[in-house]
Amino acid sequence: MMQLNNDYQREDFLKFLEEDFLPDFNRDIRPVNTGSLSSIQKANYLGESKGLDLQVFEFIFEGSPNKRVALTKDAFSVMRSSAIYNALAIFHSPGKKDWRFSLMTATPEPTEKGKVSLSYSNPKRLSFFLGSNAKTNTPTKFLINKGKVVGFDDLKSRFSIEVVNKEFYKEISQAFTILVNGLLKLPSTQDKSQTNLEFAVRLIGRIIFCWFLREKKSEAGLALMPKDLLSLEAVIKNKDYYHKILEPIFFEVLNKPVKSRREDFAEEPFSSVPYLNGGLFSPQDDDFYKRTKDDYQSQFHNTLVIPDEWFVDSFKILETYNFTIDENTSYDEELSIDPEMLGRIFENLLAEINPETGKSARKSTGSYYTPRVIVNYMVDESLLLYLKEQTGIKEEKLKTIISYDLDDDVANPVTPDDKDKIIYALDKVKILDPACGSGAFPIGALQKIVFILQQTDPDGKLWFKKTDKKHLTGNKKSYRTRI
Repeated sequence: MMQLNNDYQREDFLKFLEEDFLPDFNRDIRPVNTGSLSSIQKANYLGESKGLDLQVFEFIFEGSPNKRVALTKDAFSVMRSSAIYNALAIFHSPGKKDWRFSLMTATPEPTEKGKVSLSYSNPKRLSFFLGSNAKTNTPTKFLINKGKVVGFDDLKSRFSIEVVNKEFYKEISQAFTILVNGLLKLPSTQDKSQTNLEFAVRLIGRIIFCWFLREKKSEAGLALMPKDLLSLEAVIKNKDYYHKILEPIFFEVLNKPVKSRREDFAEEPFSSVPYLNGGLFSPQDDDFYKRTKDDYQSQFHNTLVIPDEWFVDSFKILETYNFTIDENTSYDEELSIDPEMLGRIFENLLAEINPETGKSARKSTGSYYTPRVIVNYMVDESLLLYLKEQTGIKEEKLKTIISYDLDDDVANPVTPDDKDKIIYALDKVKILDPACGSGAFPIGALQKIVFILQQTDPDGKLWFKKTDKKHLTGNKKSYRTRI
């Protein structure tokens, strides 16, 4: 049985496909030409499952695995060159312990004459993050425990980001319900009140935000949130965990510049935690946090109670999932918990249940989660209209630039003059979302703008030529940073 937390080994992977995963698999190992690819250095065709009409590839690259869109585009180019629409693929870098196992799909569309073209509509890569640094509970459940794949629909269900997100949200929702149904005690506040409910949502949202900080590294290569402070082990080692660790992290560290912190929070492990000025960690009245210079603890220390046992149970949930700091796109999705989950939690958890009535509170709170497919549509249509008005470029060509599809790039080539107009228009674009919520639309727009710039100006030369000289002074930020 292949161990998903081991380094990638081709022979182990092939045996897994033959014996444990695919209903039929025929080895046929041969190299694939990668001369025209930008990110993938070597590629090998490994074989096929005729019953599933599925091919299997191995893609080898150098450098960071986080260049996901570039790697995905290269892999689809390989598939498209052989008219392959469904494939399993391994992505790994020699010497690296982490690797990804991906399902890659695209849709062949009939032409006007009824023939099947080589058009790649809706290309999508869905990937499990594996290796010694991965949490393999979820991939083990879908790739191994479910046994052999019985059909292509079954295969797709094994690589479903929605299934992963629903499982995670369900477990977090259960932890939330347990907390507000009597465990959480707030000063001068009745159990199961709206104040309790909102406190619990903020607490869970702040914890998960900090969990993402564990995945983000500083320039020195250190996690922005040390596991010494935020982990199951940290809860076990620090009794009265909320007051001893979480309150200081939220309100004395993340909420204050380093120079303004109390002396006891200016040293390790707190000193490596950055200051964040977004307001998420600003104490509200209903956070019941009040502390003067001379106070060793919050003045509500004895009247705000959250049992350590709740943190143990909740952190056990979090420790079983992979978290990624990269937002997924409709083109490339990692089957891990990404920052979009914060939006789902903030927008849905308040509406999950009213503890006083036991009914959904969605209507009273106006809380609605917008699915990614709708966000993507709104982003594409908004940018299409903006670029059409600003550049005068034909709509079909702009759709090509905005789309992740591969075939339309050939049918509608972009001229140097088109690129100049697009760069100029995106340099001055302003985007406003009056009902921003958790920011799904602005983040989606940011992702698509970066994608457009990467396609039209991959080395940034046009951007630097078109933008004002002030953009080139100081620390010489690139367009990727400035956006």
